[in-house]
Amino acid sequence: MASERDLSWRIEGTDGRDVVVKISNAGEPEGVVDMQVKALNHIFERDPSLPVPRVVPSLAGAPYEWIEDERGCRHMIRVLTFLPGKIMEQVEEAFSAATRFNIGAMVGRLAYALRDFFHPYAGSNVHLWDISRALALRPQIAKISDLGLRQLCEEIFERAERFTLPQLLKTRRQVVHQDSHGGNILVDPNDSTSPVGIIDFGDMGYNPIVADIVTACETFSKSDDDPIAYLCDVASGFDSTYPLEENEIDLIFDAMLLRLALATVIVEAREATIESGIPHIENAGQYPRMMELLSRQGRPEAVRRLRQACRFPVYHPSGNGSEPLANDYDLVRHERDAHLGPIWHFYKQPLHITRARGAWMYAAGGTAYLDVYNNVPQIGHCHPHVARAIYRQASALNTNTRYMCDTAVEYAARLTADLPDHLDTCIFVNSGSEANDLAMQIAMSLSGHDGGLIIDQAYHGCTELTTTLSNESWRHLPAGEHPRQIETLMAPDMYRGLFANDPQAAANYAADADRAIAALRARGHRPAAFMVDTALCSSGVLRAPDDYFNLVARTVRSAGGFVIADEVQAGCGRMGTFWGFRANGLSDDNVDFVTMGKPVGNGHPLGVVILGSALMKRFLNGTYPLLFSTFGGNTVACAAGMAVLDVIEREDLIERGAATGDYLRRELGRLAQRHPIIGDVRGLGMMTGVELVTDRFTKEPAARQTDQLVEALLARNILTGKGTPNTLKLRPPLIWSRKEADMFVTAFDDSLSGLQ
Repeated sequence: MASERDLSWRIEGTDGRDVVVKISNAGEPEGVVDMQVKALNHIFERDPSLPVPRVVPSLAGAPYEWIEDERGCRHMIRVLTFLPGKIMEQVEEAFSAATRFNIGAMVGRLAYALRDFFHPYAGSNVHLWDISRALALRPQIAKISDLGLRQLCEEIFERAERFTLPQLLKTRRQVVHQDSHGGNILVDPNDSTSPVGIIDFGDMGYNPIVADIVTACETFSKSDDDPIAYLCDVASGFDSTYPLEENEIDLIFDAMLLRLALATVIVEAREATIESGIPHIENAGQYPRMMELLSRQGRPEAVRRLRQACRFPVYHPSGNGSEPLANDYDLVRHERDAHLGPIWHFYKQPLHITRARGAWMYAAGGTAYLDVYNNVPQIGHCHPHVARAIYRQASALNTNTRYMCDTAVEYAARLTADLPDHLDTCIFVNSGSEANDLAMQIAMSLSGHDGGLIIDQAYHGCTELTTTLSNESWRHLPAGEHPRQIETLMAPDMYRGLFANDPQAAANYAADADRAIAALRARGHRPAAFMVDTALCSSGVLRAPDDYFNLVARTVRSAGGFVIADEVQAGCGRMGTFWGFRANGLSDDNVDFVTMGKPVGNGHPLGVVILGSALMKRFLNGTYPLLFSTFGGNTVACAAGMAVLDVIEREDLIERGAATGDYLRRELGRLAQRHPIIGDVRGLGMMTGVELVTDRFTKEPAARQTDQLVEALLARNILTGKGTPNTLKLRPPLIWSRKEADMFVTAFDDSLSGLQ
């Protein structure tokens, strides 16, 4: 049988079980053979069905023996089982996407089986085809006769020294086969898409697992002209059995070029020196051809397609020294408008955000933006503990609450653990809008009323029902076009409101509830509920006077209505306590429903309605006996919610966030001494409002300047938003430290100084 270094024979067994006898080259170190046989035994223990040769022990029970030739040279001899099948590179039909995927999957299984194998010789198996030692062949490039090919190899080797090899050192390394090209892969004679064996373990060594992928990609058909397709097929197959990591997927292109350049140099050098005794490499012309094609296709295109094939996000992998991926901003925007419609964007020039981590968001070109706006990733973008919880639960089970699953029950118990007895039951939905909608439906059903009370400029969601509860969208319409069953209460504004300087402000503002209830009654409606975001976020992050919320709650309840504490923005530690309504002075005994969304899953769709079990039973026994949401309370969403609670507790984020928020407001207060446009700084925890005015005496809103500031901060890589036309709404993640607060204050100071 053909072999580069050993002598091999196939021996036909009388029982039909053929074997392969291998006699090693006299110069072969014993460690190489010892590593091979021990690796094969290890693979059999880890994955018995993986089609690799099995070691046939000698009569003495040894995996190999020693013999001498006629010259007295000692050789190792060993016997392996023979694997039937056809050599993949000799089967024309095997050059298909399905075959490549299946080969990748089998090579991934092999690498996974070897992940916990080690041998003392693993780092000493020196051979020409080891990409980690490629630079040793650099002097041989001069033997390449073709000038263009020689220059391309020089470029690839130069990049390998500068980038590829140093980056590969940062990826996972282990003992790998690293010789699974088409000459060592067997396919089923009756189905060329099915690989049935991997042979030749002589090139094994300690290397990045990427080395296995690129070797399996190198058998390139003469009729193909898309090398990236080969990389994508093999990589996605490998990823299906041995999941790749992000830095690995981004280096496959570079490692492939290095492997092809290495092979090209070896072939050209051998031909130039006419070495004797070395077997001819079949189809050697595939190496330079594939290398030139792949080089022309380029790294950006390869990384993009590889990421898509393995379902990694496609973005600029910043911080690794590589060039940005190709990104045509106008094309992306056009495609977005074409397929999603002309939906609203942040900023005059919409951002193309492709990744985020912690307190930062990253644009397609790699620009980092400090996030001071998004209140969904409460514990930081893409927190690894939450991401792992989602992955692990999704890998085990994702189903609904019709089944008896522990995750939802455990999460509900944990979420309500510190709430009073009358708030002990959870209904899980998919968003804050759904939670508010359902809470209002329940309130209407149980009260028999159809009216609602909200604070002026409130926002509670985007369903038909919650839109009526959000006068942010209809407050500027003529009064006749307002929803007849909704009344808005005067916002308890202690900066510019009617009772801002009144010692009886709480009572005076709360008295507006009596007026609102009377107005509803005059139109034939009664209040089912008072829905309130106690952070008053959409009203400008107002600080209501002490006891205001309790006074309104008692008035509403005496009129037969319920109180719904909308915690979508105020909850999960945002206000310096876990429950925002407590931070803002609304007593537990005045709350009938609590709703949650946005940060409760840190970005994973999850919404919650919390109410009493008695109310729940009344509701289910009444109009809605079959209350159910297909995805509400699914095990993955609940796992995300549990992980969020883990992080909040483990990292002490509520206390940390409260301290950082206080520090931020103090620093903003210092800025106000130098910038008279800052009229008021207010808030709690990590929720801050900065109201801007053109005149501190008249408190004229600085709406135009507020818009300018949002854009000026964006130009300084800071993301902010508005609560009202002249109020900046600052809602950074709870993981902020003084470092991030100082960065924002400095950028804000510079932006204020540049206002015109």
